[in-house]
Amino acid sequence: MPNGNAFNQRWIMEPKRQTVWGVPHATWFFAMGVGGALYLNRFLFGIDLGRILGMSAADILGMILISIGGLILIADLGQPLRFWKALRNPRTSWISVGAICDFIFMGADVLYVLPSLELGGARPLAALPTGDGTAIGSLLQVVAAIAAFIVIVYPGLVLASTTAIPFWNTTLIPLQFLAYAFTSALGLAVLAGALGLSASDTAPILGPTALMLSVCLLLLVAHLLNAANARRTALASAQILLQGDLKLPFWAGCLVLGLAAPLALVLFALGTGPSAAGAALVVAAILTLPSNFLAKYCVIRAGLYAPFL
Repeated sequence: MPNGNAFNQRWIMEPKRQTVWGVPHATWFFAMGVGGALYLNRFLFGIDLGRILGMSAADILGMILISIGGLILIADLGQPLRFWKALRNPRTSWISVGAICDFIFMGADVLYVLPSLELGGARPLAALPTGDGTAIGSLLQVVAAIAAFIVIVYPGLVLASTTAIPFWNTTLIPLQFLAYAFTSALGLAVLAGALGLSASDTAPILGPTALMLSVCLLLLVAHLLNAANARRTALASAQILLQGDLKLPFWAGCLVLGLAAPLALVLFALGTGPSAAGAALVVAAILTLPSNFLAKYCVIRAGLYAPFL
């Protein structure tokens, strides 16, 4: 008991660390984002990763990643067998919107890629009217693209709508999720080209990759500056990243190895040519993946609940 009159003691309510969200949620956000961006890169810009059984590797990998994210979401609901209840509140819940779009994307993209399936040199489902070059196929691609975009940004919108945690309560979060998703998807395309897994030319992808790495860096810095000028709880979250227990994964994983190093390697490849910088491109592409995950993990773990008083 402190010395002196108890009525003269000052009660101080401090920000409290959130402990519910962590690795599973960062993995969910990472998988959803990269999966959606792989599809959009193929649909909008023709950037593919090769072929798997005749089907677009970007579409197949995108569906696998979004499925992984969806399974993590279902597991996180507490009662997985009642996952359908997550679909009931699209007007008030971004998680509901995202879950619905997960199913829409999977359904539309499966119908689109099935006619391209090759088994033993034959295409048993080629007669389906949902493939490439058909009116239904074109409509399915547009529907899947809209759903994929929402799948990328809705986890960021979930965080941004959390007013109790000021560090999350900013539109910079969904913008970061969008930028990181496309950066990692482009990194995978660069990796596929550098390893000879894709017939696509790697050179045209380098400029957009450098641009997206720069955007990710700027958004991360903007988030820290925004926190520094916000309420003290957001500032405390930023200090956890810069000086606290998350400083190693943030400085080394997110900033140095995750953004600065791959950006330098991609710029080197732009100057010397992809063929002369093959190893550098492989390293740069690989680094974009843990960087994406760590950026989400660090932001999640640095979340602090604002005090009531």
